[in-house]
Amino acid sequence: MASSQVSGLRSIRVSGCTLAVRITGCGSPIVLVHGSLDDHRSWQRVTPYLSHQYQVVCYDRRGHGHSTCPQDQGTINQDCEDLAELLHALDLEAPLVVGHSYGASIALLLGAHFPELTGGLLIHEPPLFNVLLDDERTRPLAEQASQHLHRAAALITQGAVEDGVRFFVDNAAFGPSTWDTLFTPEIRQIYITHADTWLDQSRDPERLSVRPELLANYPHRIMISHGDAGPPAYGPITDILTATLPTGNQHIIGGAGHAPHLSHPEEFATLIRRCARQSNLRSGGSSFH
Repeated sequence: MASSQVSGLRSIRVSGCTLAVRITGCGSPIVLVHGSLDDHRSWQRVTPYLSHQYQVVCYDRRGHGHSTCPQDQGTINQDCEDLAELLHALDLEAPLVVGHSYGASIALLLGAHFPELTGGLLIHEPPLFNVLLDDERTRPLAEQASQHLHRAAALITQGAVEDGVRFFVDNAAFGPSTWDTLFTPEIRQIYITHADTWLDQSRDPERLSVRPELLANYPHRIMISHGDAGPPAYGPITDILTATLPTGNQHIIGGAGHAPHLSHPEEFATLIRRCARQSNLRSGGSSFH
């Protein structure tokens, strides 16, 4: 795996693509994995609270930002393998891996397939709508999410890209008015730019394969964070993960929604630091608190 410098970022070659990486600070490593339609810049409000004490690694997932976009159908397993190869290439020792939204799903998959590469996970609201189908009480939330996703994809496919991305943000992912009130013009443009990558992701036949049961033997702690002011589906998903994951703990961020790294960056960074302090401890030690 070769590395070089591209656009002020470190460029690292993994199987099938090249990832753009930004590393700041020094100390114990923390790896931040962005969600759908985004890139490494989504963490800009959080990293200043971390980089004075930790080595913070942000990167653009394949097809996002300055990372390359393969021509064939992408899969969440490729994203997981990219992350695993990146951790190998950087020779990081037991990093805390933090994932937001779809990045949280990737972090869970990494923990399932490559637990030895991590020291712990912090995941914020992974969109595992499939786990809601198991209970008739939560099934309508999954069905509604599916309808919103299909509507967003249809708009983008028809050429109404901004309308489709806005619909996804305000209805399927973040909650009403997020596009106008929380997102900056820069963030909105980043999301519009990545619409094609999101369409590819939405067609991934493997995207629904992430299940909490895959981490039944995960040896480190998993913190599942949840904002109590976001879309209704994420609360039940968080509860299911907390109840199912043997090393799972839940943290609720009051007043936050699906994007605490944007709306509550200092509070979210405090949670990250708390998890990082214990990220190299096995599940037999004291729990997150």
